[in-house]
Amino acid sequence: MSSLPDAPYLESPSYLQNILDEPEHAALHRLTTLVEHLFHVPVAYMALLGHRAEVVKRIGSGREYWHLLRTHPLARMLDQPLVTRDAADGLPAGTDFGDLRFAATAPLKSADGIQLGMLVIADRQPRPGFSDQDLQALVELAGVLAGKMELRGIASHALESELSLREAERRFRGIADFADVLIISAGTDGHSAFVNKTWLEFTGRSLEEELGDGWAEVIHPDYQRAVVEGYWRAFRERKPFAAEFSMRRHDGMYRWMQGRARPRFRDDGTFAGYIACIWDVTDYHTATMDLRKQARCTASVAEAAGVFYLVLDSEGRIEQMSPICQRTSGRQPQQMQGCLVWESCTAAQQGAAAVRDAVRQAASSGATVRARTTYASPSRGEVGLLWTITPIQSERGEASTLVATVFEPGGHDRLVTNGESGCACSH
Repeated sequence: MSSLPDAPYLESPSYLQNILDEPEHAALHRLTTLVEHLFHVPVAYMALLGHRAEVVKRIGSGREYWHLLRTHPLARMLDQPLVTRDAADGLPAGTDFGDLRFAATAPLKSADGIQLGMLVIADRQPRPGFSDQDLQALVELAGVLAGKMELRGIASHALESELSLREAERRFRGIADFADVLIISAGTDGHSAFVNKTWLEFTGRSLEEELGDGWAEVIHPDYQRAVVEGYWRAFRERKPFAAEFSMRRHDGMYRWMQGRARPRFRDDGTFAGYIACIWDVTDYHTATMDLRKQARCTASVAEAAGVFYLVLDSEGRIEQMSPICQRTSGRQPQQMQGCLVWESCTAAQQGAAAVRDAVRQAASSGATVRARTTYASPSRGEVGLLWTITPIQSERGEASTLVATVFEPGGHDRLVTNGESGCACSH
């Protein structure tokens, strides 16, 4: 029998194998026996297709005739119901039924048209009285058998997927327990279903206490509502979620934690739940707060001295600016925060490259760096400016905060403070 390259067929041979496994094989055999009795024939079987569109398995009676019936063109049997009421009246070329005189077939197809095989009945006696109604009954029986096979295939596939998912979960949990970060996993209902060993060691609580919504109990009351509401909002929208919060350790101390959560999806795109990683950033948070405290102190001194200053992060983005800058620019601090100083401050725009290079050098070297630029004053023309970029270092020598002061060098190192000078952070 030739294969059918253009016909839809069962793609995975594992489905077929699962269908044929005991006890399903015996159940299908009983159904073919029922067909045998209903039509009073000695031969009744199902011929099942494999993933290459060829018959790979037969279930039923009349085994001694299977090799003869397989000479009938496969394509015709899969295409539509066929009946040969008397082989003596003629058969397709290349077909040999031996001493069989009657045969009828009906395709086995899934609900979406996938060809599973065919239902075959045969007899040594001709059946001139085999009516169209009899053939339709055979077709309906084939539909029942195909439906059972399809349901079994779906169940088998679901079982395989479930077992595969369980194995993946088991491996994940084994790996997660060796991770240095705290890991929590939620199911499709959003409630905690797993926390790793590191989490339990950090909190000093039992797994049962952390499951469901128990995980939120160790978050500091000041942050608990924001974290929980933010998580559930991200869960409903199937979006990532990130938060920084304080979390109680097993010794009762609260530690600063950084958390990131992401939705999980299966290979078929269905939602599988959420997974989050949380790590202790207390040292970094403390160092950052110390740097900011130092920066504020430096800024306060500069403010008291009437100095024009800007507090920048290590990338050169404005975090704070002096009231002098606010007055001359006419802009609120929130309008400037997050902007690169050499792009948003008019005092720096003419010498943007020099200011940018000074900021980057100070951040990388941890040393004070100076740069000279010019500014076009509406009343005095071209004015020279001296920028001093001072890094505020932590105990580790890291510089994540910079303080920039700006002077107009002159006889008295006159500060650019007058409103008309326009040393302003404005466009």
